[in-house]
Amino acid sequence: MSDPAITEPAERQELFGRRLRVRYILLTVGIFLPLIWAFVAVRNVYPLTAWTVMMGGGDLQRSHRYFLLRGETVTGEVVNIPAIKLTDALSGRTWGMVVATVDNRAFQLRSLHPENAALLATAGDIVRLPRAARLPELLRAWGEIYNSRLPPSSPQRLKAIRLDTYRWLGQRYSDYDSFIETWRQEL
Repeated sequence: MSDPAITEPAERQELFGRRLRVRYILLTVGIFLPLIWAFVAVRNVYPLTAWTVMMGGGDLQRSHRYFLLRGETVTGEVVNIPAIKLTDALSGRTWGMVVATVDNRAFQLRSLHPENAALLATAGDIVRLPRAARLPELLRAWGEIYNSRLPPSSPQRLKAIRLDTYRWLGQRYSDYDSFIETWRQEL
């Protein structure tokens, strides 16, 4: 391990310090490069998740509503569709958008989109507005994105897309699959 050309203890110490710095630089790059990639790519890739690292566990005291996006293929098969792969968005933001769409929160903004203002004017007020008034458009858009990635003759193309709503009742880590309702959109 010792170099015969190096005889002075100071030279040995300097060589050891350089080798140690190179090791730490490689270790730092090896640790932080995947993390930086996860933040740049804005994807949750196990074990390096960009945004869910600091999230707390579920609150057992209250129930939670959650959604599953599914499609019905032209052959009649039901497939699960990960919405995050359709829009390349953050998972939490995607499902937040779904909750806002189902609850008609876009109609509660101070400055409404003109189409939303017209729909609200037709309904009279937000109470008379049908629940999830804009959800068919969102489902149709997701179905079109999904189908656009497949050849026209593919049996995996969707004929319909649906959003299933479930409720986890809380209190314990079970009973998480209580079906509530579904919305279906023909494509």
